[in-house]
Amino acid sequence: MTAAVFLVFPDRLVRGTTGQVFLIVDRLRAHLTPEVRVWVAARADRIEVFVLPRYAPARNPVEYRNHDLKGRVSATGLPHDAAEVRSRIQEVMRTLLHLPDRVMSYFQHPSTQYATAMNG
Repeated sequence: MTAAVFLVFPDRLVRGTTGQVFLIVDRLRAHLTPEVRVWVAARADRIEVFVLPRYAPARNPVEYRNHDLKGRVSATGLPHDAAEVRSRIQEVMRTLLHLPDRVMSYFQHPSTQYATAMNG
C-alpha cells in the first residue's frame, strides 16, 4: 500500500461526516509518511490519528475482525481457490455491515476499549 492509496480512506471518512474523526492506524509505512502527516495536519480540526505501538496486535481492533473473518471464511470448509476465498470474504464483510453489535464487540476487549473511550 502507498500513502496515496491509504489517504483515500481517511479522506472519505472526513468527507462522510460532519464530526471529528478519530482514526487508529498501525505502523505500516504508508500510514506514517510525510505525505500523510501533511494531509492530517491540514485537517487537524476534522481528524486525529492515533498510531498503535509496535507489535501490539492485541490493541488493534482490526485484528479481532481479522480473526472473526478467518473463522467465518473457513467455517464451512477451506475454500478451493482464490475466487472462492474472495467470494467468502465479500460475503462475510457484507454480513458484518448488518451486524453493528458484532463490529462493536471488536472494541469491547479490555485491550481495545481505549478506542471507545476516545469518543466517549
